[in-house]
Amino acid sequence: AAVLGSLHRFLQCEVFYYDFGIFDSAIWKAAHFTPPIIDHFVIGGKVIFADHFSPSIFLLSPLYWFTDRPEALLIAQAIAVCGSALILYAIAKHYLTTRLSTLAVVVSYLLFVGLQNALIADIHEVTYMTLPLMGVFYAIVTKKKTLFWICFFITLGFKESSALLGVALGIFISLFNKTWKRTALLTAVVSVFWGVLTTQVIIPYFYGRPYFYTPHINPNPVRILMMFADDPVKRNTVLMSFLSFGFLPLLYPPAWILILQDLATRFLQNEFSLRWGLGLHYNAQMAVILAFASVMGLHTLEKKVKKRLFILSVSVFLMMTSVFLHRFLLRGPLGLSYNPAFYRNTKNFTFLNDLISRVPKGSTVMTMNNIAPHMI
Repeated sequence: AAVLGSLHRFLQCEVFYYDFGIFDSAIWKAAHFTPPIIDHFVIGGKVIFADHFSPSIFLLSPLYWFTDRPEALLIAQAIAVCGSALILYAIAKHYLTTRLSTLAVVVSYLLFVGLQNALIADIHEVTYMTLPLMGVFYAIVTKKKTLFWICFFITLGFKESSALLGVALGIFISLFNKTWKRTALLTAVVSVFWGVLTTQVIIPYFYGRPYFYTPHINPNPVRILMMFADDPVKRNTVLMSFLSFGFLPLLYPPAWILILQDLATRFLQNEFSLRWGLGLHYNAQMAVILAFASVMGLHTLEKKVKKRLFILSVSVFLMMTSVFLHRFLLRGPLGLSYNPAFYRNTKNFTFLNDLISRVPKGSTVMTMNNIAPHMI
């Protein structure tokens, strides 16, 4: 569904150069061993690290050894998210006693509208990050330290802001596994070092100025608390996110620090209000956290209420809620994949393909944001 939706949106010129073209051009150039210099309305003509430090995206470079079609990145993004769902399935099997419960958590994850919007909204590094981040939780659960550090460093490498996630992970690990105290401390320390190094040294070096996305937060603690719910969009995001997972994450307190970290990075910056809602890619990280916390919340229920019928009822409720939100209330965008009108609309854009094919190779043109990805 994600592949079909993404590809047809691309064919219908609904995929914008920002951010699709930026990542596409950087990854393609890296694949061909040239500096990943990007066109950007703020930092144009500089290496992509002047905007965000995301070296892990270059793990996708080998795709362009076999094709030059930018749509490959859309397909890879869908595969990454589906891969994270398979890992979630393995985590759920580790803790939950019924197949229906395991299925319910995976369904709630994949039908979460915040994750669907991330899949359908071009490509973004944090959407790819769902795969290694879910791998981090799997490694913690199965106590595999080597796998943990591999997945953790890849996760950090997808964005400099992952340092905040890393600090929260360190706190979470100390609560989850008392024998991993050293790993928990090292995780937090490495994350702090990574955050300072990327935002104060690496990005300013490539940008030539201080870090562009430095947050400006009111230091008043009362004001900070109010900013978690001072706007209807924020309140709706919190309600729909928890409802999508049957409020199960609330039953697992150790995960609250991870949830609060994600909400804080999005809600405490008034200058970036696009991050508040369920749209674009800003809920991909939260989807992974809530899905894992749902497994642990359901596991807590199973231990306290040892009635199979009750657990099965909760699982059915979780799946029905996910389907209802996707299909009727929030209108999940992956519904496009089974809408015949969506595919018919693709035929209306064939004239643009003819127009673009007439542009001489190597020429420079001025074009709109939604046509530019077809010309890179």
